[in-house]
Amino acid sequence: MSEFLWGVATSAYQSEGGYNGPGQPQTNWAEVERRGDVASVGQAADFWNRFPEDFARCRALGLNAFRLGLEWSRIQPTHVDRMGAPPPFNAKALDHYVEMLVECRRNDLEPVVTLHHFVHPAWLGADPWLDPITGELFARYVEHTLLHVNRALVDRHGLPPIRYYITINEPNMLVLNTYLGTQFPGRQRRLNGLRTLAEAYRNILSAHLRAYNLIHRLSEEQGWPDPMVAFNNYCSDLYWSDKVLLDLLSVRERGVKAFELRDYVYHKIQEFERAFAGAAIPLKRDLPSLVGSWTKRMSNWLGYKTFMPDLFRSLADELYAAERPVAFDYVGLDYYDPFAAHLFRLPVWWDHEFKDKSVRSWVMSSFTSKWWDWRVLPAGMHFFCEYYSRDYGNRKVLIAENGMALRRRIDNRNSQRRDRMTRSQFLKLHIAEVNRMVAADIPLLGYLHWSLFDNYEWGSFTPRFGLYSINYQRDNDRLVEDHLRDRPSLTYATLVSEARQLAHMADAT
Repeated sequence: MSEFLWGVATSAYQSEGGYNGPGQPQTNWAEVERRGDVASVGQAADFWNRFPEDFARCRALGLNAFRLGLEWSRIQPTHVDRMGAPPPFNAKALDHYVEMLVECRRNDLEPVVTLHHFVHPAWLGADPWLDPITGELFARYVEHTLLHVNRALVDRHGLPPIRYYITINEPNMLVLNTYLGTQFPGRQRRLNGLRTLAEAYRNILSAHLRAYNLIHRLSEEQGWPDPMVAFNNYCSDLYWSDKVLLDLLSVRERGVKAFELRDYVYHKIQEFERAFAGAAIPLKRDLPSLVGSWTKRMSNWLGYKTFMPDLFRSLADELYAAERPVAFDYVGLDYYDPFAAHLFRLPVWWDHEFKDKSVRSWVMSSFTSKWWDWRVLPAGMHFFCEYYSRDYGNRKVLIAENGMALRRRIDNRNSQRRDRMTRSQFLKLHIAEVNRMVAADIPLLGYLHWSLFDNYEWGSFTPRFGLYSINYQRDNDRLVEDHLRDRPSLTYATLVSEARQLAHMADAT
């Protein structure tokens, strides 16, 4: 366990601040923020300026990894909120990211770098993932960025290049929240129903494949160490919103031909459902959970009936023509509450967050589980890590995100979770599960807690995920104690130290 990554996860847009205002980089969120449909990101947690103190905090906690993002919208920026031609790259922004990575290394933190985290520059328009050309534009951004950043790290600072990459964060949530739900901006939602979803999935997987092979090729050409490249899904027991993406990217290494795609995914969904049933995970048993379970059955039926192998044959062709036989080096997963049985709740009318106050919006919001309703079930994390590793040839698994939301509005009004869980209690349960997985020889690469500090959660500051709390009514200072008088950062430091001691004793026997 000596190389185990103990760390935290952040994203650029949610933490840095400095987007969508006058003279600032404009993103696909600029319009909805300007209209007031969602809260403006503003300064967020001001990580763009406060990164030295944040890295120092992580070092003091005994962590050895930090997941951060390189934001396309800042690196290839436009300062007008409209679609247009690709603008020049911003060398000053790239140099600032180099400074961040240097400081990260100086604090003995291994950077895990995300290249796309839900957000794209406004010049790409509202729906770039419906256009195959976006994959080429993404590859140009990745190539320019990595050559600039890694050459600076190696040649200017004498430091190693980036080793761990996440190409695209949660492609499943990006597509579902844009073209099925309404949480993310998008203008062509529901235009062609499920075909729109499938086209977006295909184009995003193709973009990941381009980036994966490009990063490996650049590393070989520049003489850099072999990188570890993957994407991370939001973990879900709905096969069609999670595991199917990994299975589609695995067709070449499994010898699956394009004409066999429908039978292949049918076989894989049956395998997954048998394994999931055998795990006997203790899900909720109430009326909302019955509705959620019915939703899962309908999703499986509808997914298979409407699966469009014609759309994914081109992806299979790309995989077979690619430079490498595999398309991801490890399995990245974000574990929160991945169970369809927990999608719904008994109605609550007071925690609707967004501007749409229509009757339909209020009703749908009242029955849909929110961040602070997510059930704490660490046994599920064990199942997904073990099963996914085994199904993909004993690949290592990176828990790229795991966290728990408290509810505290930007004006500091708050309410407790229904389960009365504190973040320290949550951490104890999940780190204990990580220790059990390590003892069982499940090949974990690391555990990254979401997040180091409270940040902007896609339209709202109310969900609080931070090891350090922020009082937005005062400043962006990181507070050790949250509004429940809990000190989760200190708890995490203790748990990580104890986990290392357990691993050391196991290695000695």
